[in-house]
Amino acid sequence: MKKTTILGYIRLTMRNCLNCNYPVTEGQNFCSHCGQRADLKRLHLHEIWHDLIHYFTHADKGIFQLLKALSIQTGTVAREFVAGKRKKYFPPLNFFLIVAALYVFMNSIFSYTPSSVKPNTPQTAYSKQTTAPSYNIDQQRKMAPVNRFFAKYSNFVAMFAAPFISLLLWLILLKGPYNYTEHLVANLYLIGFTNLVRCMIYIPALSLLHISPATKSVNYIFVLFEIAYRTVFYYRFMGEFSVKGKIKSLALAIYTAIAWWLLIFGFIFAYMTIITT
Repeated sequence: MKKTTILGYIRLTMRNCLNCNYPVTEGQNFCSHCGQRADLKRLHLHEIWHDLIHYFTHADKGIFQLLKALSIQTGTVAREFVAGKRKKYFPPLNFFLIVAALYVFMNSIFSYTPSSVKPNTPQTAYSKQTTAPSYNIDQQRKMAPVNRFFAKYSNFVAMFAAPFISLLLWLILLKGPYNYTEHLVANLYLIGFTNLVRCMIYIPALSLLHISPATKSVNYIFVLFEIAYRTVFYYRFMGEFSVKGKIKSLALAIYTAIAWWLLIFGFIFAYMTIITT
């Protein structure tokens, strides 16, 4: 009788996980088989809102904490993530994909068209003083396909660039401490952050100032920013804290920046070839 009572109590206090149907006992917070919470209730709007806020602001690994770390600590983030501190930081691929989606959104809002350049901008005024009045219009027409390419395919180039540049770095640093995947993780953080700066500051600024994205002087400024950020990032990621390490990091930054722009020019050349045939 006593045995029957105990078995009956166990049956009453046992239930199944809603995800994998594995038995869980009363008071057990998580399923021991799949890890899902055992005390799930019906979904309500406040729970979705809570999950959204938690996803971006969680004290341990929220995206805003990651942005702060990438701004101040740069490559230390990637070095610690690779070393095993996975719970501390927002996942690199998630971060990269969120930035990619944001990039598309910002490009759709601040899309550049030649007609958006005002007649009294410094570029137009300069061209009027030094060349025929039609020069600026002709240049805009020539650069229109390039601008369309950047508007449509810049995200695709960025997604291709991450594994491409990671492969180059891995081949250069074959005797280094990191494998290809670890270089890829670092570049997902790095390219994600620089693309975020581009879409949140660079693109809106060009649009508000009515400057073409193909303007060389403006691009040079952003290239210098990228080289500077990459230098500090690689210096902290590689962990070679010496004069030699600084020189090596600068060389890697310049090398990867050149590889990045060669990749862009290659895609533009292919795009121009396709649309003109």
